[in-house]
Amino acid sequence: MVAIQVSWNITHQEVNTEPYNPFEKQQGEISRIEKEYQVLQDQLKEAYENYEQIKLKGLEETRDLEEKLKRHLEENKISKTELGWFLQDLEREIKKWQQEKKEIQETLKSLKKKIKKVSNANEMYTQKNDGKDKEHELHLDQSLEISNTLTNEKMKIEECIKKGKEDYEESHQRAVAAEVSVLENWKESEVYKLQIMESQAEAYLKKLELISHDPAAYPDMESDICSWELFLSNVTKEIEKAKSQFEEQIKAIKNGSRLSELSKVQISELSFPACNKVHPESCLPLFYFKRNCPFQSFLLGGMI
Repeated sequence: MVAIQVSWNITHQEVNTEPYNPFEKQQGEISRIEKEYQVLQDQLKEAYENYEQIKLKGLEETRDLEEKLKRHLEENKISKTELGWFLQDLEREIKKWQQEKKEIQETLKSLKKKIKKVSNANEMYTQKNDGKDKEHELHLDQSLEISNTLTNEKMKIEECIKKGKEDYEESHQRAVAAEVSVLENWKESEVYKLQIMESQAEAYLKKLELISHDPAAYPDMESDICSWELFLSNVTKEIEKAKSQFEEQIKAIKNGSRLSELSKVQISELSFPACNKVHPESCLPLFYFKRNCPFQSFLLGGMI
């Protein structure tokens, strides 16, 4: 028996307390539904406020990452241009050094021939006529003069070769540093792209977790969360893989390889997982939200 308080004027009037079909199967069911609806409305309002805060924070983080990516792309472009100029200068210096080396070798060869010729003539004159001492002395002086000239030229050649080796080593070190800088910029650019996807995936998972308290409104919630967690794991693995590949190439450059000889770092193309939509017929409160709630685009398929 349920006690009901009514006005004194109607104390002797009958009150129908039977369930109100077809809206109630049991007494008080309408009141219970209204209370549940009010609770769901409060939860939805709280979830929407949390979503807006997370959305603003995610937008700020994404904007910062995009600005960093843009800055690194510009730095990468400048580094590539400077590397191109430097490699052109290096090629010109190497060609110039090789040409000088060739000329010096030809001069040295010519001087050796002259020395040999003078030596042969000196021997011939010595054997032929001992009386031609003056002529012999003249040729001897010429031989000594040529020998001194050859010695001086040899010293100059050795100095040029030493300087050329030092210039080449310095240019080589600068080229290695430039190529390492290019790889570092490429690495940071690719990693930032993947980190943006990682940030977006984490933000989306937080959105899903905000509405996970109502499985009836989103029957595919568990499947979507698993899909996004797997996607987030793949992005994290891809970031580590990219870092490892770039580090290997940087190590190879430092060990003597050229950037043009190395294969391009392969970054897998990752796509966001497909998202199932929530059907409005899944529960009564959501049918009402479809017409009245500003959060409807998110609940009824607006999750992109």
